[in-house]
Amino acid sequence: MKVYRVEEMDGDSVVTSRTINANTPWVAAETATGSEVTNVRGDEQRWIRVTLEADGVVNSYAFK
Repeated sequence: MKVYRVEEMDGDSVVTSRTINANTPWVAAETATGSEVTNVRGDEQRWIRVTLEADGVVNSYAFK
């Protein structure tokens, strides 16, 4: 498993942050939030930023 930092965002501000062990950033996002997410992030104010701790790769998700 990989280590991800999952941050729930309100615009550019971090609302919550958790470290999650998961196989994919998608699973990390859903585990941390307890909600389904979509990998299509438009201009939503509330969104999820998932960063792979090992190399800093960032993924963005929206709440479904």
